[in-house]
Amino acid sequence: MTSFVGRRQEAAEVVRALDGSRLVTLTGVGGVGKTRLALRVARGLRARFPGGIWFVELSSVRKPELLGQAICSALQVPGKAGLTADAALREFLASRRSLLVLDTCEHLVESAAPLVGGLLEATPELRIMVTSRRVLGVAGESTYQVQPLPIDERSQGAAGGEHPEAVTLFADRAASLMPGFVPTPEVALLCRRLDGIPLAIELAATRLRTLSFDQIMGRIEDRFGLLSGCTRTPVRRHRTLRMAIGWSHELCEPVERMLWARLSIFTGDFDLTAAQEVCADPDSGGGVRREDVEDVLLRLVDKSIVHRAVSGRAVRFRMLDTMREYGGEWLRRLGLERETRRRHRDHYLALARRFDREWFGPAQVDWHTRMTHELPNLRAALDFSLGDPAEHAAGVEMAGRLAYLWMACGFVSDGRRYLRAALSHAPDVPPGAGVNRALWVGAWLADVQGDLDQANDLATECMTRSFSELDRASAGWATACCATTGMRWGYLPESLGMFERARRTHEDGGDLGAGLATALVGEAYVLARLGRREEALARLRRHRSLCDSLGDIWMRSSGDWVRGFIELEEGDAASAARFFRASLRAKHLLRDSLGMATAVSALAAAAARRRDMERAARLLGVGELIELSFGLRVSISPPDDVREATEDLARTGLGAAAFTAAFQSGRTLDVETAVAYALEPPPPVPAGADGTTARTDD
Repeated sequence: MTSFVGRRQEAAEVVRALDGSRLVTLTGVGGVGKTRLALRVARGLRARFPGGIWFVELSSVRKPELLGQAICSALQVPGKAGLTADAALREFLASRRSLLVLDTCEHLVESAAPLVGGLLEATPELRIMVTSRRVLGVAGESTYQVQPLPIDERSQGAAGGEHPEAVTLFADRAASLMPGFVPTPEVALLCRRLDGIPLAIELAATRLRTLSFDQIMGRIEDRFGLLSGCTRTPVRRHRTLRMAIGWSHELCEPVERMLWARLSIFTGDFDLTAAQEVCADPDSGGGVRREDVEDVLLRLVDKSIVHRAVSGRAVRFRMLDTMREYGGEWLRRLGLERETRRRHRDHYLALARRFDREWFGPAQVDWHTRMTHELPNLRAALDFSLGDPAEHAAGVEMAGRLAYLWMACGFVSDGRRYLRAALSHAPDVPPGAGVNRALWVGAWLADVQGDLDQANDLATECMTRSFSELDRASAGWATACCATTGMRWGYLPESLGMFERARRTHEDGGDLGAGLATALVGEAYVLARLGRREEALARLRRHRSLCDSLGDIWMRSSGDWVRGFIELEEGDAASAARFFRASLRAKHLLRDSLGMATAVSALAAAAARRRDMERAARLLGVGELIELSFGLRVSISPPDDVREATEDLARTGLGAAAFTAAFQSGRTLDVETAVAYALEPPPPVPAGADGTTARTDD
């Protein structure tokens, strides 16, 4: 059998931790490799500890009062009359420069903490390394969170054909059963499904005795049944993945088990408020009281059931899939899954309503960050609601309430999928604003993806329903969508009339925030296209005032784009580019994919007007990259005639081959690099290239 080594970087980090602290605790989920990492570190430190390195495996010690005796036995400390085991250990280690490794301490923390503290106080040359799913809480303790094995090359810095560590482990174990086994790309997929947990990967590999790799892949969804009863590992808790995680479950108090089960309803990470809202018993006499959730949650963190992560000012929590699925099994056994899913949905529906109310204001960047973090749970709540006839009404409302997440934050494809599902259930939902809103949001998203017939049909239906029900906000949005679709079809005068009607509808009891701003900027743009510059600028001044008064940057940046278009039509490419870059900065902050694509393509037009054809061609490629990356229709903006003129100018100026090369150089960038390039002020225009002296755009 070949030997998997791995964990080089982690081992070095633990050694550094031991250099700075006399007590280092390796924490992590069951089966993640804490023991193996500790052994690797210990083997590499033999020369530094002439007094000896002792490894003490404690999983078999079930009674806390026997801990000291078990360590004495492992170290072969002779007993002395009148000395307790703890005292005998202190005396034995007092003058030795030693490393003591205590493996699997989570079930003995209450007795291990005072013992370890006493040893460190009495033996100044002693270092102690502990593996435990719970920290000891001893003064001076340093903790190291052991993560799952890397699954892709970038996460571990592999080079030169070196496989990621998770794949190497599987291949190593597989080769012991099937000599000559060579890992394929599907091995990485299997390892990713198993969260990179070494125990799970090893147990899966052992199934090659009886199953082909394809059969393992086909059955991997039922990972717990697949991996049961298939190992000869001597330690009982390592016999199966279920038992490895069950070991953690056994160590939990009943209230901790209940919270673990209910937390399994979350997908991805979550915050404390969500845990309290979803997991606390509504009846104060139940198993998990709201006021106890934080304390119990932190106890689960200490036991490595839940991971705690700090992102900026936010503290969030998550479980690995394996831990979540184990908790989910218990939730189903308890008959609480449906109730908990409904409470989870209700929490995220309330969040969606608040997001909808507060989006058009000064906290848009914060809301973007928050809702992007919450997207996995929002999806889960939508999937539950739209998949259950009894919950369709809530699902339809929720899909519509997330309009700005879909439209303004780069999730157009997600939104389109959920709105299609929601609208398919609309006939079963009682009439009202929920359906109307879903109709206009679905119309906008269809328009963005170039499905103009569908967009027009949905917007028209929404207008009919909304005006008859006096739902003026939905009526205004639907009217603006009809205007946008008409504009794409080339009906500019008709489109202007629709935008004006949308504005008046919002002014008369509709949406006085984003809805009114959208109608105003639409009016301004069409007026500019019709050559009515002063009227367009008047609409933009009102639009800018509205956005500034409420702290909005999303729609304000759309106004910047229209102002740039006006400057471009007036022949001032430098001024136009400044407005386009201002628009792109804000759109990029919010990941507004349509706005980003629009601004980048407009910058291409400005570059072409400045006779910088190579930059124009490259920016056209960047614009297409963004459109394709976010599921938009290619060539939706700027207006197709402007884009076509830009492409014609650049192709003529460069020649077909050079144009294609420059276009592809932009098309093949990653999105972040591409946007950074677009935001760079262009180099000075050579004197005389456009009939002027040399200058830059800024």
